[in-house]
Amino acid sequence: MSEKIYDILDDLRIPGIVRPDRRKRAEWELVLIAMGVEYSWGEDGQLLVPASQAARAIEQIRLYEEEEKRLPSSKTIISLQQENVYANLFVLSLLLLFFTVVYEDLGGPELAALPWLEQGRADAARIMDGEIWRTVTALTLHSDPAHVLGNVIIGAPFILIVCSNLGMGLGWLCIIAAGAIGNYINAWIMHPAHLSIGFSTSVFGAVGIMSIYAIKNSSLSVTNAVVLGLALLALLGVGGENTDLGAHLFGLMAGFFIGWLVMVIMGTVENVRKVDFLFGLTAMLLVVESWLIALFGAGLLDVLF
Repeated sequence: MSEKIYDILDDLRIPGIVRPDRRKRAEWELVLIAMGVEYSWGEDGQLLVPASQAARAIEQIRLYEEEEKRLPSSKTIISLQQENVYANLFVLSLLLLFFTVVYEDLGGPELAALPWLEQGRADAARIMDGEIWRTVTALTLHSDPAHVLGNVIIGAPFILIVCSNLGMGLGWLCIIAAGAIGNYINAWIMHPAHLSIGFSTSVFGAVGIMSIYAIKNSSLSVTNAVVLGLALLALLGVGGENTDLGAHLFGLMAGFFIGWLVMVIMGTVENVRKVDFLFGLTAMLLVVESWLIALFGAGLLDVLF
């Protein structure tokens, strides 16, 4: 350095840091390099910069430290991730529980006698006649234990990724909405006699949301995100004798749309995560309301209003 150099360490006054350790030194070095500030470390640990750049260097390091304090610690992040995993696995386990209630008489003969399949499956003709609730109820029905287990096992990784990025409440609302929209488009496209059940439409909705949201968190382009989703559809969604490829494809397309919409909203609306529990409550009520209408012809909204 040709001009007078200045030790900025005493002027930083970062609480809890008298002499930075090796990790903190590396962090500050990256800040200074990014801002184009020359620096060197003295033999006694001084942080030396040109006098003309001292004020700027101090300001940038202080801003970095203030921002770092606002970020959750790694322990907090790990704890939140574990809570997210457990909570989502619990919700997925409800699909297994619901299967046993419907098919294995777990809830007693009264519940087993209800017309779950007849009133809940995605019946293309009836959906087009206005029985929209079927697009939601069909997501919770499965033909056998292998069917429901397969959806839970295959869907879990994608659902966990979506809910980790969007929040559990908003994530599940988007996943259910993508599945319902996929079922509706499938009913509109397919023959009126077409019938389908299963959570796989929502699983591929989650794949679509995950693919689009990857654009924000990586260098993935829109084209590559769509290709990623289609590749996963080809890998996971076209096999099996009873596979409903249309439902999988339209669930994926609905996921693409919802993923894009949510990415725009979260980029323009502040504090979306603060009302995440409301999104989760909406998702739960959507499923409950759909089943009440399917089985009894009236939901909570009809009773309350």
